[in-house]
Amino acid sequence: MTWTWVRITGLIVRWWLPLSLGVGALGGAVYTLARDAVYAAEAYVVVAGGDPAQAAGFAAAYARISSHPGFLTGGADGPDSLWAAASPDAPLVRLTSVATGAREAADSVNRAAAALIAYANGHAADTRVRLVSLASAAPPLRPSSPMPLLSVAVGACAAALVAGLVRLAAPWAHLSPRREPAALTGAQA
Repeated sequence: MTWTWVRITGLIVRWWLPLSLGVGALGGAVYTLARDAVYAAEAYVVVAGGDPAQAAGFAAAYARISSHPGFLTGGADGPDSLWAAASPDAPLVRLTSVATGAREAADSVNRAAAALIAYANGHAADTRVRLVSLASAAPPLRPSSPMPLLSVAVGACAAALVAGLVRLAAPWAHLSPRREPAALTGAQA
């Protein structure tokens, strides 16, 4: 049996969906194995003092201040390794740090929380509010990315989508022989 281009394309046309799903899932698995694990750790800081609306406003202000690159970390960490967010209805600031190691992520976010607390409490006489640590970060047990099942599923779906689009747009997909309807004869009509 000789494998000609016509036979190979015929098999690909017939089995395009399982082939694309398999190749995409394999690509997602390779991506998961090749990419370094990234760990995320979170610490929480609460604004104490003042009325609740004022405290929530200061939490939002401290979250915006702490999101400036190098403000809390002194430029020691990368610019995209620390995020801060404030709760809209509570005087709470969440600090999140990502790193390639679990202990490194937890230490980085705890240093940033301590720096934010020190900065805010240094201005407590002016603002009449203080920051207090609500929860320190512990080293995460599992990496936050890549997620193996999600990577495999996204790879399979993306490959199936691309293969389906190629199949619809390919010129050889429309060249299949058309079957003419059989003419109806007297008994069949």
